[in-house]
This record gives sequence, structure tokens and C-alpha cells, in this order.
Amino acid sequence: MTIPPQIGAGVDLGSHTFRLLVAEWRDGKLTVLAKKMATVGLGRGLEEGDVLQEESMQQGLAALRSFRRTLDHCRPPNLRVCGTEALRRAKNSRPFLEEAGMLLGQPVEIISGVEEARLSLAGALAGWPNPLPGPLLLADVGGGSTELILFDPAAEVIRAASVDLGAVTLTGRFPADSCPDAAGLDNIITKALADALQKLHPLPPQPLSVIGSGGSATSMVALALNLAVYDESLVHGFALEASVMEQLWRTLAVLKVAERNALPCLGERRGEILPAGIRIYLALLRLLRQEKMRVSDTGLLEGIMRSSLPGCKHEPFPRCFPC
Repeated sequence: MTIPPQIGAGVDLGSHTFRLLVAEWRDGKLTVLAKKMATVGLGRGLEEGDVLQEESMQQGLAALRSFRRTLDHCRPPNLRVCGTEALRRAKNSRPFLEEAGMLLGQPVEIISGVEEARLSLAGALAGWPNPLPGPLLLADVGGGSTELILFDPAAEVIRAASVDLGAVTLTGRFPADSCPDAAGLDNIITKALADALQKLHPLPPQPLSVIGSGGSATSMVALALNLAVYDESLVHGFALEASVMEQLWRTLAVLKVAERNALPCLGERRGEILPAGIRIYLALLRLLRQEKMRVSDTGLLEGIMRSSLPGCKHEPFPRCFPC
């Protein structure tokens, strides 16, 4: 018996990037129908009073108007719109959220860090054609937070922790147009990640697969492969060595922000925050005593889209997102 396809859409209002995905879900496989991304930088300046900047909010609304045109063209029957760390923290978000909801015809849900982690894992697993072997830890370094998700399919164990530290917020702690020293970054990151990993204990016996998801992870692979044009088929599943990540850090550390932003394959203004994202992943691998991680091109956005479908949003993970 063939299960009829389901079509849904997800919108991720992230701290750095807003993203839209319209896709078809059939027989456990996801087919992209439309995908859009806009660099908004909603989390810029949040370190100074947890207040969204007017310029960023206007850029965000402009991005959502563009998304609305795509939704009108595709007419997906299901839509879920989620806001993450920047909107969790901001004190002045209500007018923005109201206008965003009117533009999209759907209220914005401010999801918790744990829900963000669950959706990131669901989306990452949806992008792998075959089940991943053994227990895994998914790390999704976003703009405003880092989500850690431990998944052991054999023991049916899922534990998640959210770290209030991301590539945007970490970058915001240091002067503009500079790349802070690695030791200074590592001191901040290691403490935050160590506390979060304690919430995931006991970790399963080795070997533990580490999966990196999100813009920082995929950007590292694009740079490591010297891609002139981003190719998700080359990025997805790539095994990224910690030594390669360290070399990327050293390369970026000597460049000005404008020079980093001009590198091929990076999203708009990704060069501003990528050094911080690299240090977060390196600190995590060091704490886990791992020398590499595999990178997933799918993650939170795909999880949001999948959860928009009828009967999926509130079901337990193993039923809703089989691996």
C-alpha cells in the first residue's frame, strides 16, 4: 500500500538567518519543492539589554514578505513558523511577532531550546537515506544558542540540552572587525558546553557518532572543499576532521570581516560569525574526545517542516520521525 504524499512548509526565524522550506513527504523521504533563505541578523545586539534592533526587525519583515510570495505560489496545506533563541530572549518582540504572523497567515511559535533540539534531530535524521549506526550526538550551533541531542536508537534514549551560546551571541561579546584569540573563546565555550553535557549523562559507550548541523557546520565543509558554488550533495555526510577545523580557524583569524564575508559559498555575513561557530564545534569535540564529526545539510528547518504535517507535531519522536 502506497502512502499518499503530504506537503508542508516550515519557517525558521533564527538569530542570524530566516529560512523557508516547502517540501513533500512520501514514504519516509523528503523532496524539496521550494527553499529560501535571508540573512537578517535578528540576534545582533542582544547582548546589550536583550532588545531587538529596529533595522534587523525591518529586514526580517522584508524577508517574510518574500517568503509570503513563495507560499502563495506553492500553496502548501500545512505550515509551521518557529522562532528560536533571539525571540526567546528579546523583550521587545511583540510588535514584530504580531506583524510576522499577519504576513505569513500563521502565528509564530517561540519554541523552547529542548523543542528546538528535538526538531533539529528529527530534521537531521530525515536527510539520511539509511539509519545512522549506533548512538549519536547531534550538535546544532545556531546564531543564538547551541542544541545538543543524544540519540541512542538501540536503547530508545533521547536526551537534549540547550546552551545559551551561539555564533552570533558569542561574536557580539568581542569588538567588531576582529577575530578574538582562541584561548579567550575556548574558556567561555568549554564551561558552557561542559555544563550542558552533564545533563546528557550517562553518555553511551564509544563509539559515539558526532553530527554537526547548521550554517557554521555546512560553511566549514564548503570552505574545506574549496567550493565555488554550494553543493549540498558534497556537504551532506562529509566527515570533518578537527585538524581541518583548526586550520580553517587559523585561516579566518588573519582576515578582516569584509574579507571573510567575501569568501565563496558562505551565506551573506556568515564570515562575521563563522570563527565563533568553529570554536564551539572544536571545544565540543575536545570535550567528547572525538577527532571528527559528520556534517548534516538537514536539521532544524526540515524538522519544523515535518512537524507541520497532520498527526506529527505532538507525537513522540520515534513514531513521528522513524529512523
